[in-house]
Amino acid sequence: MSGIAIFDLDKTITRQGTWSRFVRHATGARFWPGLPVVAAQAIAYKAGLASRGSVKERAISVYLAGQAKSELEALAEAFIAKEVAQGLRKQTQSVIAEHKSAGDTLIIASAAVDLICAPMSRALGFEDIICTKLSWDRNDRLQPELDGENCYGEEKLRRVEAFFGPNGPTGPVTFYSDHHTDLPCLTWAKRGVAVNPSKKLRNLAPPNGVEIVDWDR
Repeated sequence: MSGIAIFDLDKTITRQGTWSRFVRHATGARFWPGLPVVAAQAIAYKAGLASRGSVKERAISVYLAGQAKSELEALAEAFIAKEVAQGLRKQTQSVIAEHKSAGDTLIIASAAVDLICAPMSRALGFEDIICTKLSWDRNDRLQPELDGENCYGEEKLRRVEAFFGPNGPTGPVTFYSDHHTDLPCLTWAKRGVAVNPSKKLRNLAPPNGVEIVDWDR
């Protein structure tokens, strides 16, 4: 039976996170003057005074709000083209190819925004994405607020389960992630795989039946 392979994006498929680097790519010299405002929101999140999604929203408000969808999509395509050429983990494409050969369905499930996930999905041959959604006005201008919750932690598992509906997946699921906040998804899947895991996930993986792999070898 063919299965389903679900991949986290940041630091799983890629070696580095994508959001702040995309924002820098999209803004150029304008990135640095706005950084203290966004950093202050990130500090508030770390202190438990703000949500993780609010950090993205603050960055959108400072850097990207009001820009045309077509312009941002073009910037995202260019960013992802470079990321696919230079920024993937060494074994990412071979693992994807193995799943394709097995006839598995490929899905990205990520807290990254759809603006980034969609071109990455197309570039690597994924069928679907489950991710954080941006909000656009009637003129296709970016709004500062996210469209729904940040797709992170327990919310990511909720989105994955909703994607498959009440009858659940049609085949065995393999889930790949680097971070401990994806432990709910890793333990929900038939096979959970910690890819170059964070220190906390490295410690949590063995007692939770999660494999550990190194895709940078």
